[in-house]
Amino acid sequence: MSDDLATKLLPAMDIAAFERAPDGSFASIAPSPRWFDRLVADTTFPFLGHILEEATTFWQGRTLGSREWGPCVELNEVGREFHYRVLAVTAEAGQFLVFQLDSGADRMREVLQKVRQQALVNPGSGAQTRLSRVQHVVRRASDRMHELLRPLLASGMRDPQFELWTKLSAVCDDLTTTVDALVSSGADDPASKAP
Repeated sequence: MSDDLATKLLPAMDIAAFERAPDGSFASIAPSPRWFDRLVADTTFPFLGHILEEATTFWQGRTLGSREWGPCVELNEVGREFHYRVLAVTAEAGQFLVFQLDSGADRMREVLQKVRQQALVNPGSGAQTRLSRVQHVVRRASDRMHELLRPLLASGMRDPQFELWTKLSAVCDDLTTTVDALVSSGADDPASKAP
């Protein structure tokens, strides 16, 4: 990837990326997206705490690949939560620290919050029916994700992009489990069985 392309593509994807120098300092490889500017005043990343310690241990191992933390939570300028992930990457081109906005976590939280609110407002079988519909949609999306990943798994491809897809598949599985648990708790709730 050319440097010019990286400077346009990474911010558009809500990614802030830094190359790690041998002395442990970091240099930005592209302009930071707007959401990231709220997090950092300098590139020593003091807010990372133990994550930076674990990332340093990972980089010292010099094994090609990545290690991920998150979702992490911060507040934006109006006090609303937003989520992001932190990745330490070791590639042939160097070592990198990557921050990516996790809009999927925000969407999942909003969906689950709406389902909870509807269940509180409309207790009974109607809420359970809506939960069952949500469960069906989530299962269908998760099954589709696994269906798309199956040929990639069979090909034996091993690159950072593939690892991201694999992690996305795991997030789908987590979402399915969460919705299943939510539906089960609703099924056990005596209010959901009221006539």
